Amino acid sequence: TVDRSKLWTIQTPQAFRYELIKEASEKAEAEGFLGTDESMIVERLGHPVRVVESTYDNVKMTTKEDLLFGEVLLKQRRQEDF
Repeated sequence: TVDRSKLWTIQTPQAFRYELIKEASEKAEAEGFLGTDESMIVERLGHPVRVVESTYDNVKMTTKEDLLFGEVLLKQRRQEDF
């Protein structure tokens, strides 16, 4: 059994400076490297990647269902602001 106290759940979106992620993406593509995510291809260039704690409502907008969830989150935040 893996010691879960040292495991992290990684969320997307991941954030990088544009020039760095562009360079990492172009190099990976040129070399036929398929990374599992942006962090992997940036680390491959020798750049460190940090983990920043967040909340579960930091969701990536990919599908129509994600957009619906995002709308609910925004509506909830607006109500909390008033």
